[in-house]
Amino acid sequence: MDEEKLFDEWNKNKKLVQLREISKRFYPTGSEVWMCILGKNIGFEQNGGGDNFSRPCLVIKKFNNQMFLIAPLSTKQKKLDFYYNFTDPNSLQVSVILAQIRLLSIKRFKRRMYNISVEDFELIKKRCQKFFS
Repeated sequence: MDEEKLFDEWNKNKKLVQLREISKRFYPTGSEVWMCILGKNIGFEQNGGGDNFSRPCLVIKKFNNQMFLIAPLSTKQKKLDFYYNFTDPNSLQVSVILAQIRLLSIKRFKRRMYNISVEDFELIKKRCQKFFS
């Protein structure tokens, strides 16, 4: 599908995301990986995939019940400062893309997938602190 059609599809989908009723069971917290609806984005910003433009994301910080700091995950591991490579609970090699950290509304969260280890989460937070210092 060409870029223009993808943007048109995402715009239709985005309207549905905005109208979604949020389940009272949604309680994302730091260190959890959730499938989130990221959309079709601009330039090199990380996109979601599939029919609903979603991808796994790590919750880095919960600000309140509506807003969360997240980083998207990728199945491509790279030896770069802004990638944190780890093995998920299903033994898949994945990366947290720290350069793509962003604020996300609870309306974009679809389902909880798993928790990363305490050790990995602490290392990710330390790596994030380096970016912001």
